[in-house]
Amino acid sequence: MKRFVLMIISAMICGMVFNSCSTKIDDESQADINYPTTIHRLPEETLMQMRSDFAQRNPFFFSNLNQFGFCSLVDGSYGMPIPLGEIFTEEEAIVSVKEFVSRNPEYTGVNNLDDLHFERVTQAVGTNREISWVLQTKSQTINGTEIIGTGFVFHTRYREVVGAWGHYFPNVYVPEKFNFDIERAKPKLLGKELYIYGFAGKISFGKVTKKHLQECSANLIIFPIRTEEKIELRIAWQIKFDAGGYPFHVDVMTGMIIQEE
Repeated sequence: MKRFVLMIISAMICGMVFNSCSTKIDDESQADINYPTTIHRLPEETLMQMRSDFAQRNPFFFSNLNQFGFCSLVDGSYGMPIPLGEIFTEEEAIVSVKEFVSRNPEYTGVNNLDDLHFERVTQAVGTNREISWVLQTKSQTINGTEIIGTGFVFHTRYREVVGAWGHYFPNVYVPEKFNFDIERAKPKLLGKELYIYGFAGKISFGKVTKKHLQECSANLIIFPIRTEEKIELRIAWQIKFDAGGYPFHVDVMTGMIIQEE
């Protein structure tokens, strides 16, 4: 079971590298004091109280809470031994996970179970040959806009939910008016290099030209910029180029390129 958990973690964290930059906007008069939504690291005393409460509510869990109070894998979190017996059916596993979420809204960020959609439900065999269910949800969306990097992985064992990591954000501020619509955001990428990294190293596709900007595609996303101390939820244009390379993300309020994958 431990090996399987580690495989899941590796798959979740391997993929994107974040490079954030300054958030100064072109016209300071257009700054929005409510933007971006920011979640700060919890004081240690508060976090310890929350972890204790979470462990008491969920005595069989091998996971706990991270520094922001969200469900996470944390060192030293091992719950009580689970009574042996029958295992959930798939339908029972889903119901049990939903019951866990409804009991822990402050730790999952899910206030409405209708927002929770399962993308994949699979079985896994643990080290003692016990059968577990692994349930993975889709990313959180707000009015059809995806929040990158959200969602959950849940584990059951026998007839208990025993692990959960991931979260939704319960309150995300989305400005009514953007300072940078897509046509104003695109020119920010002119002259930027398009590239990917592969086994052979960096592969360049050249620099962004006006022709690339005419042919690129774009959609709106919400992009969490994470550090150890805080999470900023930034609304951004995700811009992709047919010529290749990773997508760019341009903040709709500051006009800054907040991330290059």
